[in-house]
Amino acid sequence: MKPIKLIDNTLYTQEGSEVFPRSSPLGALKKQKSEAVNFFRNLSSNTIQKLNEKEEGILVWPNSFNEGKDDLKDMKIVECVERNNKIESLRTGNLVGWIGNGKVQIEINSRFSHNNEKKESQDYFLYYTLSKVFHMNIVDMEVGSGSLKELDLLIFMLPRMLQEAMRQGLYKQYVKREYNDSNIRGTIDVNRHLRFNNPPNGRIAYRTREFSFDNYVTQLIRHTIEHISKQPMGRALLCGNKEIEECVKHIVQSTPSYQKGQRKQVMADNRKVVSHPYFTKYKALQQVCMAILRGDRVSHGEQSDKVHGVLIDVAWLWEEYLAIVLEESDFRHHTDKNAFPLFENVENGKLFQKVIPDYLHANGFVADAKYIPLHRFDHLDAERASAVYYKTIMYMYRFATSKGFLFHPCHANDIQEGEKNENNVIRADYMIANDKNCCLYKLGMVIPSANDFSDFVQDIVKSEGNYVGEISKILT
Repeated sequence: MKPIKLIDNTLYTQEGSEVFPRSSPLGALKKQKSEAVNFFRNLSSNTIQKLNEKEEGILVWPNSFNEGKDDLKDMKIVECVERNNKIESLRTGNLVGWIGNGKVQIEINSRFSHNNEKKESQDYFLYYTLSKVFHMNIVDMEVGSGSLKELDLLIFMLPRMLQEAMRQGLYKQYVKREYNDSNIRGTIDVNRHLRFNNPPNGRIAYRTREFSFDNYVTQLIRHTIEHISKQPMGRALLCGNKEIEECVKHIVQSTPSYQKGQRKQVMADNRKVVSHPYFTKYKALQQVCMAILRGDRVSHGEQSDKVHGVLIDVAWLWEEYLAIVLEESDFRHHTDKNAFPLFENVENGKLFQKVIPDYLHANGFVADAKYIPLHRFDHLDAERASAVYYKTIMYMYRFATSKGFLFHPCHANDIQEGEKNENNVIRADYMIANDKNCCLYKLGMVIPSANDFSDFVQDIVKSEGNYVGEISKILT
């Protein structure tokens, strides 16, 4: 099945796309059977939450895992405009990854993907930022070749999910056990006792229910670990850092009853979703493990008409990636876990209405990450200006600072001559009208284009250094 390929944040029309023109998928839709058109209509008419309620096979990072501060439940994967019962245009948003059923498959790459000399679609930006955010060293590996690999996205998620879950402790629950010894501590199993202990030998066959770390959930995790450890990327992930290695070690030690041939039974047992009030992180980990073990059969939808998919909010990914890059600049990343109140009630002193700047500098400067190509926009309509400019200016007022920053990415192929400064950064400085003491700095990081992943890594590391250097110039 040949997938229909899209890129994020792009409007596709019959003539082509609005940004970085490519062959329009609408042309592909004309050649497809009506199933493809109906599938796009289904995606356009349902939010992610509604799709999940109907299909239960779509994983969206971070929404499906209670991470991040933006709720994606009202977001649509694509939005279509129809005229005369035909799809006239469609627009993608901030979601990248894949989604499909038994008849149609869609790939959504980041807008920084490109075709190499072999005319293969390469999304090195996506793989690189994933490796940084999920703490994995993949520089020396062959990644991103050919189509966007849906299972790779799942495998990237697993170590972080395992870490988050294991920080709550190793999952344990009551399990049924059968014994045949002299230390009876349960219900006697008469049939087994007569079968195994005749003539009498001092042992009693019995059943018991006991707390155990060796249960259907930890068995599922163990099967997943064993499965991905056979792949180069999986092995690299599981050896990503000491904490991940310790997590894997604990799972292996806690599942002595593991048997490779019991995978189907373990997966059948895990159809029951984890709902423990304490081990809350295991539900998401269970979802990822099940999706990985289902493998290509589900990812390509060959044997099911249900919708399955793995999608990542690339705007969230950009924000998380920048948090790592900005560590040298004394900017601290903020999420729901460390929000700030905006107002204080005069009468009772109660603080309320939390605000969350993406980054806050040690000296009080504020910054927001924007995935949109801001170097192409100065004058925005009221709605977009509110989301891009006004919010950051409000943060500046709240934290009583004279400097605010907007950090955004720029594709190397979308930069005109003279736009980059001597530090290879696209920069624009805006003073607040009638207040020359306040300045908003718009800084664009150049995302390189390369035919080889190792070359891409070298180039983007240089871009990161230039970016941090430009920020330091402003801060000093």
